[in-house]
Amino acid sequence: VRGREGCGEDGAYGADAVEPAALLLGPEDVEAPDPLTEGPVFDPLVYGSPGEPPFGPDPSFDRRFHQVFGNSLGFHDGEFMVLWTVNNRVHPDIPSLLVREGDLVHVTFVNRSLDDHPMHLHGHRMLVLSRDGRRATGGPWWTDTLNVAPGERYEVAFRADNPGLWMDHCHNLDHARDGMVMHLVYDGVHSPYETGRDTGNLPE
Repeated sequence: VRGREGCGEDGAYGADAVEPAALLLGPEDVEAPDPLTEGPVFDPLVYGSPGEPPFGPDPSFDRRFHQVFGNSLGFHDGEFMVLWTVNNRVHPDIPSLLVREGDLVHVTFVNRSLDDHPMHLHGHRMLVLSRDGRRATGGPWWTDTLNVAPGERYEVAFRADNPGLWMDHCHNLDHARDGMVMHLVYDGVHSPYETGRDTGNLPE
């Protein structure tokens, strides 16, 4: 192991000081591998064996929602900023996803903005059905957070089996703060909780 002469661990320089260096352990006379090696890119859409479709081979959905993510300049809570929108709206003006307990729910995500949006649904797991029109063929891809890159389109499904009022938001928290928050609401469930600047309850 060699280090740069004259530099100690505490940053002081001296004739006898050396800079710490990395040590690679392995068989003798074997060179370290290239840090970038060729190989297939992991894709959970096609990874694993499909098995039985969790919601059946031809599911009938009780609710369908279409969410288009965008960005624009505008005012939010009295400030001029970059807005992160769902169907051209920002929190608290994004309509809630209204469901009934037991519903099988289908949601389409379309990202027309300039940034990734890791969409996080509280209290539920989503099954990824397709990406950009390509059906999922691997093992069931369950997740509560799905990253939707610019230009991507995903279809997901979930069972409404956890009654309550749940957040559904972008996990880039500055995006959530600047508008990309909505709610999953079960029919018949109510809360005295209010949001908005006057209440002190602001996203994230």
